[in-house]
Amino acid sequence: DVLYEEGDPNGLAQPKMLSIGMHCRLLGRPARFRALQRFLDYVQSHDKVWICRRIDIAQHWIQNHPYAKQPVLSTTA
Repeated sequence: DVLYEEGDPNGLAQPKMLSIGMHCRLLGRPARFRALQRFLDYVQSHDKVWICRRIDIAQHWIQNHPYAKQPVLSTTA
């Protein structure tokens, strides 16, 4: 809720990201998996929320914010 409230209500600026690492030793138990399922259901109930993999974020960034080479500033006078 905090990340959602801190972001732009129109989803156009100040995006927020939450990364959840999932390890089979932790999520391999029924109760923990159920908690993750409830969390994802809750997150998906909000507007303008994108649930994706890290590779999807990287590809989105490359497509929408391409690298622009910056000039190297000389340190000598």
